[in-house]
Amino acid sequence: MRVIKLDSWSELQQTITGSEFRSWAFRGQSDAHWNLEPTLTRYFINYKIHPDVWSKQEKRVFRIFKRKAHQFLDHLPKDDDAFEWLAIMQHHGAPTRLLDFTWSPYVATFFALHNATTNAAIWAISTPKLKNSVPLREELDGKEIGPWKAGNYEQYFIPNQFDFITQGEPYRMN
Repeated sequence: MRVIKLDSWSELQQTITGSEFRSWAFRGQSDAHWNLEPTLTRYFINYKIHPDVWSKQEKRVFRIFKRKAHQFLDHLPKDDDAFEWLAIMQHHGAPTRLLDFTWSPYVATFFALHNATTNAAIWAISTPKLKNSVPLREELDGKEIGPWKAGNYEQYFIPNQFDFITQGEPYRMN
């Protein structure tokens, strides 16, 4: 990991428009002290939720959001499309285990600076190198594990039995 401290808009533009960061994914965070972790994890830690009940609490947040979504959404995803539900939850500010990245450093900059009251951060990840450095999984025991496949979120993600990440994009973008 490398930290690049920038003090101006021109420094940011000069850094991100160079060839070094082509094909990278970006994430803006309004607090530079935050670890690279989902809002759901920060929520559980901040509210001192014991890790033994994280799965139960995540199911509860998911269930409550789905029950109330018809009040503010014109289009509801299929009931078994957990990945699209998670994307919509994330878009509406609900804590989820998703960690949003964008291909645009400018979008990441917006999210880093929007509501920032302290030093902000933009994380940049080389997606080609990502596959070689963390347990990035697309299959487990010969089965596709992406959360976009019906039942996988409940089977592979909620129980937290395996350390892995996967990447994907929901069918509908918010």
